[in-house]
Amino acid sequence: MKLLNRYLLLKPTTRLIIEWPVLIVVGIAGAIFTRYRIPLFPYSNIAGFVIFVLGLIIHMRCHLVHRQAGEQSEKIEKLLTTGIFSRVRHPMYASLVLIVLGIALASGVILALVPAVIIAVLNLLTALKEEKFLMEKFGDEYREYMKNVPYRFIPKIL
Repeated sequence: MKLLNRYLLLKPTTRLIIEWPVLIVVGIAGAIFTRYRIPLFPYSNIAGFVIFVLGLIIHMRCHLVHRQAGEQSEKIEKLLTTGIFSRVRHPMYASLVLIVLGIALASGVILALVPAVIIAVLNLLTALKEEKFLMEKFGDEYREYMKNVPYRFIPKIL
């Protein structure tokens, strides 16, 4: 558990350097060494590409608003409540989930879903951990933000 907590607190770019190569290598290995493919080819591949692009667009929009996005939580100086952050509290983590799941679906390899789901769960756990930290750091300001923006990842759903 301690190792998981340490991993969740790594700088986002460090995690990216670890997670993406794993996703890509497993996808390539799955394409070479297994015949198990995601059903509904080529529609699943197209859907994966669309999900990937949607995740990229959301992520880029987040970076336009949140200039400190690549920093660790401790370095965040101001609570953002504008732009996409006025609709969901963790749009960057949600976009990363879309990106990795989109890559896995676009690859067409069932094996690629394994690291994609693990990476998605790690991002969701990181968002929850960050939420606790932000509540401690910003206190009532963050509690008010939580009231005004009740959705963590998807507007009107979750």
